[in-house]
Amino acid sequence: MPLVVSVNNHLPSDAPIQRPQTVAPPRHLNGVRRVAVILVMVAGVRASLAANVPVPLNVAAGERLLVVAPHPDDETLGAGGLIQRVLERGGMVRVVLITAGDGYVEAVQHETGLPHPRPSQYIAYGERRLREARAAVRELGDDRVRLQVLGFPDGGLTALLHAHWRRTNPERSSTTGASEPPYPEALDPGIAYDGADLHRELLRLLDDIHPTMVALPHPLDRHPDHRATGLFTLLALHDWAGEEVQPPAPPPRLLAYLLHWPDWPPAWNAATPSLAASGATLELPPTLPAHDGTRTALTLSEAETTKKAAAAAKYETQQQAIAGLLAAFARRTEPFVLLSPRALQEVGRMIEQAPAVEPRRQKPGDKRTPSP
Repeated sequence: MPLVVSVNNHLPSDAPIQRPQTVAPPRHLNGVRRVAVILVMVAGVRASLAANVPVPLNVAAGERLLVVAPHPDDETLGAGGLIQRVLERGGMVRVVLITAGDGYVEAVQHETGLPHPRPSQYIAYGERRLREARAAVRELGDDRVRLQVLGFPDGGLTALLHAHWRRTNPERSSTTGASEPPYPEALDPGIAYDGADLHRELLRLLDDIHPTMVALPHPLDRHPDHRATGLFTLLALHDWAGEEVQPPAPPPRLLAYLLHWPDWPPAWNAATPSLAASGATLELPPTLPAHDGTRTALTLSEAETTKKAAAAAKYETQQQAIAGLLAAFARRTEPFVLLSPRALQEVGRMIEQAPAVEPRRQKPGDKRTPSP
């Protein structure tokens, strides 16, 4: 392509316009330009690869870890290895379940043989999943993991960010029919299904634990409940560190875990889970946007990987439906995104951009419907 040399760029407005002159570039310049383009492309590829290479996650002695999970089993799949490592380093772990996972319509239909199960049958299913959660955290940490349940509506957390924020307009679960937690073990059975109450519960937990690490769902997770839980957690962290509450010093590290993304993790839909997968690493999908964070990963020992798989096996209700998916997370590495403080400042904008209404059934490629 010839070089265009423009002359007389500052002529008076009434001067005659002169046609630009064109000259052919020196032959050696074409080669130089090609080399320059190649170098720019290589630099871009290297930068892209570097952005996707996780940095090792360091767990210090005496960490206080809060794991926020939308449903029973998410704490194990997303942070089962991290839970073990924190305990091994002499730290403490608190796991908070936002819902009891009682909105898995297809599973309850299959168990009952009814096309329209009764609310009491969905509650019974939620109780069963809570029993499985207690068994799973015992597997991960004996009796050293404290498990607490909030009991908000499974499949309905996004609506709490928008239409049902105030207690005067609580949400009613489409499966259990409840507008407040129907579980005696709920942290506060008297709270209503509204966003303000969920926000207050998370603030209360943060003030009680003063965590040094918080593991939360990634705010870009494709599952509506996971995305909403991530946003609620970030909002509570933002306000906890604000003027109304004594700010933590230093602030906790925010570790976002991802469980739902199209065609990920590898072998998620395997009919027969492979034991060999436990020796492979698990990396976040390259299509996941950076979102003000740094990719990091915890390398697990063989014993930690085995125990994580054993904890996932306690979820018999989920093993019947998504055994391949559960096995796909029992790998040699546990990936996270270490969110920057900017994520707290951006949470308001992220909530505004989140869909106000979510379909109960997931889109193709999102794998699970609607609660696991």
